[in-house]
Amino acid sequence: MARNTRQLEVRDLTVRYGRLTAVESVSFTAVPGTIELLLGANGAGKSSTLKAIAGVVRPASGQVRIGDQDITGKPAWRVVRSKVVLVPEGRRIVQSLSVEENLLLGGYSNTEASSRDSILADVYDLFPILADRRRSAGGLLSGGEQQMLAFGRALMADPDVILMDEPSMGLAPVMVDKVFETVREIALRGIAIVMVEQNAAAMELASGVHVLEQGREVLGGTGAELRGDPRVASAFLGVSDSGGASAAAPAS
Repeated sequence: MARNTRQLEVRDLTVRYGRLTAVESVSFTAVPGTIELLLGANGAGKSSTLKAIAGVVRPASGQVRIGDQDITGKPAWRVVRSKVVLVPEGRRIVQSLSVEENLLLGGYSNTEASSRDSILADVYDLFPILADRRRSAGGLLSGGEQQMLAFGRALMADPDVILMDEPSMGLAPVMVDKVFETVREIALRGIAIVMVEQNAAAMELASGVHVLEQGREVLGGTGAELRGDPRVASAFLGVSDSGGASAAAPAS
């Protein structure tokens, strides 16, 4: 699946739910082959940022571009056809369908059967456990296996960009390490990744780190620059520079 892909550009993205502002003027660029990490506590605006990019919610203002294509405010199915794919929080596989049926659902926008079959074979090479369990119901997989299935489903769309929402959530530590290594492998295929996490260990993967608090980016840099920075811990704990507790935003 390695090929030339396009970068994602997010400029001054703002998301509101009624009168409540969940994301305010967030900007970043995700380059092919790299991982941009959105960190922060619950309610920081991380998931709302991904949803606005993916077309799940409509941004109040700002711009989202994939290459030279403006996808700001486009519906989710149009965004997928533009090769920007969301791996949602909690994986959300269809538990009653087989592993292979779940994968084929991810490739619905790819109308060329030969291309779809080629990508499916590649997904099975990347995730041998899915090949072994291809006829099993998705709901019978372990949490870690379901996360691999969610990754494989996203890859079936032949994406330029994958948006990942809390891929380590609910997994045992040994499985978290495996998930993060898989994220790195996917990026090495030339795909731009934007990943939301609360696990700061993900900083080791990231080319760029954006720490959000109450919908705003309060800290940015590379993973190497920010690893061990006490301001990162402060943002996770929801503590302001003055030491007082910050109010959580309405959406994550």
